[in-house]
Amino acid sequence: MGRLAERTAVRLALFALIATALVWTLLPTAAWFNEFRDAQVLTLHERAAVDSVLRFGQLPLWDPWYCGGIHGLGEPQSRFASPAFLLSLLFGVERAELLVVFGFTVLGMEGTYRWLRLRVSDASAALRIAPIFALSGHFAAAYYRGWTNFFGFELVPFVLLGITLAARGRAAGIAVSAIAFAMMIGFGGTFAAPLVAVAAVVEAARAISEQPPGRRLRAIVILSALASFMLAVAAVRLLPLAETLAAQPRIMAGTPGHTPKKLLWFLVKSLEVKDWNVEDAGSFYVGAAFVALVALGGSERRSIRPLVVVVIFLWLAAGYARKPALFALLRELPVLSALRYPERFLWLAILYASEPAANALARLPRLGDGKHWRFGANAVLTLTVVATVGLQIKTFADVGKGRELGVVAVDRMKEFRQSRGNRWLAAHYDRIGAGSLSCWETHPVTMSPKLRGDLAAEEYVADPELGKAERVSWSPNEIVVHATMASAGRLMINQNWHPGWRSSVGQVVSDDGLLAVDLPGGERDVKLSFRPRSALAGGAVTVVALGSLVLLVLGARRGRVPFRRGAVVRTTALVLAPWAVLGVFVATWSEPRYPPAPMKNANGAPALVDGPAPDATKLGAQFELPLVVDAARVAGPDPLANLDIDLYFRRTGPLPRTTGVFVHIERRAGQEPVEETNGKEKTEDRFDGDHQIVGGSFYLSDAPLGQVVQDAFGVHVGKATPGRYDVWLGFGHVSGRRGRAKVTEPGKAAVDDNRIRIGSFVVR
Repeated sequence: MGRLAERTAVRLALFALIATALVWTLLPTAAWFNEFRDAQVLTLHERAAVDSVLRFGQLPLWDPWYCGGIHGLGEPQSRFASPAFLLSLLFGVERAELLVVFGFTVLGMEGTYRWLRLRVSDASAALRIAPIFALSGHFAAAYYRGWTNFFGFELVPFVLLGITLAARGRAAGIAVSAIAFAMMIGFGGTFAAPLVAVAAVVEAARAISEQPPGRRLRAIVILSALASFMLAVAAVRLLPLAETLAAQPRIMAGTPGHTPKKLLWFLVKSLEVKDWNVEDAGSFYVGAAFVALVALGGSERRSIRPLVVVVIFLWLAAGYARKPALFALLRELPVLSALRYPERFLWLAILYASEPAANALARLPRLGDGKHWRFGANAVLTLTVVATVGLQIKTFADVGKGRELGVVAVDRMKEFRQSRGNRWLAAHYDRIGAGSLSCWETHPVTMSPKLRGDLAAEEYVADPELGKAERVSWSPNEIVVHATMASAGRLMINQNWHPGWRSSVGQVVSDDGLLAVDLPGGERDVKLSFRPRSALAGGAVTVVALGSLVLLVLGARRGRVPFRRGAVVRTTALVLAPWAVLGVFVATWSEPRYPPAPMKNANGAPALVDGPAPDATKLGAQFELPLVVDAARVAGPDPLANLDIDLYFRRTGPLPRTTGVFVHIERRAGQEPVEETNGKEKTEDRFDGDHQIVGGSFYLSDAPLGQVVQDAFGVHVGKATPGRYDVWLGFGHVSGRRGRAKVTEPGKAAVDDNRIRIGSFVVR
C-alpha cells in the first residue's frame, strides 16, 4: 500500500473520489443562490468581477455595485485574483462554487500528504490522515455561510511544505510557498494571512532547527528570500489591499476566549444548523477518533515537536480565556491586531496534529507480532479513519442542505444607477443593474455622505445654472459624459472618489468623498477612467517576481543553487528585481494618496476637539490609568428612548490596547419599586454602554497624547423601569475580569466602586 500511496496519480485519483463524494449530494442545487447574509456580499464581489470581464470586456478593477463603488482588488473579501476565477467565468458564479470546493479540497489533501511526508516515513499513514484536515468542519461552516474564499486555506500545507523544502536547500520550495500564498491572498484570504504568517514563522523555526548548525545561516538567508517572494508574487493583491486598509483600517475590539471544554466541542461535536446559522460546536469537526490517534501518536519521540506546536496553537485558540493570553500578545503586533476569532487557530492545530496521528497509524501495527496482528490493527485503524472521513462528508452534505436557497432573477435596467439597496439582499441588486448603497464590510468602507439613491441622473453638474451633463456611455472602469458648461464648474458622479480615477478633461477631485471633476467652460465629452497605480504597480511587481522565480528554479536545476558560492550575486539580483520595479513606481508616483481614516464618531461629530462643549458638565476626574475626564454630557432620553452621551477625556500616557470604557446606567437605589403589569414586557433597572473603540474609529490607546477626545455614543433605554437613573463611568481591561482602574482624583464627580457619576436622567 505504501508504494501505491507514493504514486501521485493514485493519490490524486483517491482524493478526487473523496472530493466528489463531498459535493455529490449538493450537485442538484449547484445553480441555486445561497441567501445567507454574508453570501449576499461575497457573491456580489465575484459577480461584479465576472460582469466586468464578460459584459464590459474590462479588468475587474472598480466595483460600482456595492457601497457606492469600491476598488475590487483592494476589497479584502473579493476572490477573483486567482486561477479559480476562470471557473466563475466559464460556469457562472453559483455553479462554479462546488467546482471550487472540489478543486481546493483535492489540493488540501495533496498538500497535507506532501507536507506530512517530510517527516512521516510511512506513505500510507500520511495518505490516510491527509483528508481529515482538508474536510475539517470549518470548511462545511464556510460553505453554509457563503465564505467560499475560506477554501483558500486549503493551500496552507503547500506554504509550509515550501518553507521546509527551501530550508533544506531546494529552490522549488521558494516557488511552492510563494505561489500558494499568492493564490490564497488572491482568493480572498486576506484575513487568514495573519494566521498563515504565524504558521510560517513556526514552520520556519522548526525547519531551521532541523538543519545541522553549519547550514542554519544559509537556511535563514534562503527563507528570507522566500518571504520576499511570497510578498512580491502576491503584490498585485497586497498593494491595493494595503492602500485600502491603510485608509480604512479594520479595528477589532473585545476579548474573545474559549474554555478547554468549548475547544474540545469545536473539534468533536457534530456540526448542526440552528436558527439559520451553524452552531459553534462542531465548527472544526475532526472527530474523537482523530483526537485519540493524536494522543496515541504523541508517545513517540518524533511527535514531540509537532505536539508542542499543537499546544501553542491551542493556547492561541483559547484567546483571552487563558492567562497569560498568548492571543492578546499576538494582537499587539502590527497587522496581527486585525485578528478576530482566536478559534481559527484550531485549523493550524489540526494540521500539525495530523503528524502525530499519522505516526500512530504507522507505529501501532508494529507493536504486536505476526501478520494477523498487523493486518488486523491496520484494518481497524484504517476503518476508524474512513469512518471519520465519512462523518465529515456527511456533515458537509447535511450542512449544505440546510442552506436557504433562492434564485436571482436577471432583469437589468437600461442604465446603471445607485439605489438605497439592502445589504441583506445585495446580490439581487446588481442583477437589475442597480448599486446598493446599503453597505456592510469587514472594514469601515469610506462612503461619501453625498451618495444618493434617488437621483434622476447619476452624472450631474453641481450647480445646474453653470451647465448640464448627459451620459454617453457607462462601464465599471470607464464613464463618458457629455458636459455643456457655460463657465467653469464641477461635474459630479454618484460614486465614491478614489485616487485611481483619471479624467480626459479637467481635474478629478473628491467632493466630500464623492467622485467629481472640475471642468472649464465649453461643450465636450469627458471620459473618466479608473487606472489605480496600486494595481498597476502590484501587477508589474507580480509579473517580475514570477519571472524571477522561473529563472531561480531553472538555475537551480542547472547547478546554480540559491546563495551557494558562485550564485550569490545572481540570486540576490533575482530577489531584489521585483522591489526595484516597485521602487520605480514609487519614485514616479503621481496620483494623490488616499486620505487617512477620519477620526470621527458614529454621529459624524469629530472625535478630536479643542475642548469640551460649553454645555458639558465639567468634571476634572483622574484615574489610575493615564486618563483625565475633563467633562461629560448626558442628554435624553429622546422620544425614541435613546440616551445621548458625550465624554471628553485626554490620554496623558501609554495605555494598553485592551483598555475599555465602562458605562453603567443604573436606577438609583431607594426609589419605590414599580409593580409589574400582567401582559407587559418586563422592565430593566440597568443598562450598559461599554466599548473599546472611540466612534468605531480608533482604540483608546491610539488617541493622540494630550488631545481632547470627544467620545459620542448612544444607549437605548426603551425597557427602563420608571424612575431616576445615574450614569457611571469607569475604565479598565475590556474583558471586565481584571477590575476597574482606581479613581485617583474625583474632581467634581461623585465616586462609587471606582466609577464617577457623569450625569442623571428620569424615565417617566
